[in-house]
Amino acid sequence: MNVGLYRTVAAMRTNQQRVEIVSSNLANTETTGFKRMLHVAHGSNGWGKNADHEQVVTGTRLDMEQGVLQRTGEDLDLALDGSGFFVMDGPGGEALTRQGQFQLSESGVLLSRDGLPVQWSGQRGVLDPNGGAIKIDNRGTVIQGGLAAGRIRIVDVIGTDGIEPDDSGNYRIRPGAEVVESDASVSQGFIERTNVQTVDELVELIAAQRAFDSAAQAFRTIDQSYRRLHQ
Repeated sequence: MNVGLYRTVAAMRTNQQRVEIVSSNLANTETTGFKRMLHVAHGSNGWGKNADHEQVVTGTRLDMEQGVLQRTGEDLDLALDGSGFFVMDGPGGEALTRQGQFQLSESGVLLSRDGLPVQWSGQRGVLDPNGGAIKIDNRGTVIQGGLAAGRIRIVDVIGTDGIEPDDSGNYRIRPGAEVVESDASVSQGFIERTNVQTVDELVELIAAQRAFDSAAQAFRTIDQSYRRLHQ
């Protein structure tokens, strides 16, 4: 098989993945706390039986750049300023999120927007749905009726390769990742907007589509040359 065909196929596959990732970013431009995904690719020698051939290894990583904080005035809307995540009890274990639009169940349990119980540092705090106003300080301590109910658990994961998105829009911790207490500041009555910049993503999308088209054209040219040779 011609090496050029392998390389054009690799380029097409790589840029198709770029398009998919950028499209996902664009679809989440209004998703609270969403962090854009970046496409990464590098060459690696050795595919097939020939160690001199080069293949393209692709992957993704999270862009954890801080998003803009937007005021809502809601007591249970929380935003993190700094590196860290709220922790929830997910169906498959701990789930992390930057989406801080919480709600209170009838039994006083603090829940995420999708109904997952929010973890506390130490004993789980119980709030009164019909009680007084809820105040939350910049360390995540929850106060109602002048009494501290507890502190919301906020963690940080060392390195962006320590977490990965799950199927519900949250993040899960990869095995072996180092989890530490976060020093992020909590802002009550705010949400964190996504860090996706629409114009930048559109530029990246156009570049990926053009690169895919160029690789596809090169593939067709090589293929046609082989067809003519074998006629």
